[in-house]
Amino acid sequence: MSTATATGKKQPIRVFLDAAEYGRYLVQAGTHHVTPSGLGELLIQDGLARLERGDLSALGQGTERPASQGSGANS
Repeated sequence: MSTATATGKKQPIRVFLDAAEYGRYLVQAGTHHVTPSGLGELLIQDGLARLERGDLSALGQGTERPASQGSGANS
């Protein structure tokens, strides 16, 4: 999966974390030898893939979506 646009340029996003989450985020980036930006991109890609498979647990909605609901990519 690529996050690049048709022109090959990646688009920035803004995410706001409280101080405790930001500290945890930086520790994980350092622990796994990736930049904070790289870690964010990987986490977003993984999260989107999970949502597209119907895993809504990160949204506090359990792991199964109702049968009548399609994924955002295919609806």
